[in-house]
Amino acid sequence: MKTLKFSGILFFAAFLLSTTSAKAKDYLYDFDYGLLLNVGMEKTLVSRLDLSVQAELWTNDNFAGYERIMPAASLTYTVIPKYFKAMAYYAFINQKNHTNRHRYQIGLVGNYAVPHLSLSLATKFEQTWTKGTPNNKWRTQLKAVGIISPSCRWKPFVSMEIFESMNGHNATGTTGLERIRYEAGTTFAAGKRVSLEMKWRSERLTQKKQLYSSIGLGVKFKL
Repeated sequence: MKTLKFSGILFFAAFLLSTTSAKAKDYLYDFDYGLLLNVGMEKTLVSRLDLSVQAELWTNDNFAGYERIMPAASLTYTVIPKYFKAMAYYAFINQKNHTNRHRYQIGLVGNYAVPHLSLSLATKFEQTWTKGTPNNKWRTQLKAVGIISPSCRWKPFVSMEIFESMNGHNATGTTGLERIRYEAGTTFAAGKRVSLEMKWRSERLTQKKQLYSSIGLGVKFKL
């Protein structure tokens, strides 16, 4: 049964990737690859309140171009243990062809676990400031994490996230569904306080008909 369950998870991940790849022919005029590098730290400040800090480097133009550097920090408060959390997030973004920007998020995360599988649904309001009117979005992510066994250090995952523009302050000047982001990968517990992450991300911009794919590598330290 365990094998069947995790075969199902891997099949779902493969389905997401094959779906985006199958449609790549419709977006060849702007089909690009990149790299996502991430280093993070996490610490429990007081009971139920956790602080996370991280720094990300993104590349594009088939791995050769600089896309952004994004240091960030977030606070997560556990409202109901195992089931419900609230979060707040800030990031400073230095992005190619843009002035420096500031991004804020507030949101809620619900969790539900069954044997060998953990599900989460996150919904958050996002505001990104450059100059003048802020760019407002609503983001919703559904994520599934496989738990092979309590002693297994590998945790495969798949997720889908929907981005909706709220005020049309974007490249197309439109509101509504803006992009869909798919991810599939795994985390590996390298030690009691160190975890590694490897993933594949495909991001489809629905309004401009673009498709971007990236390889993600990350490390997180728990203090």
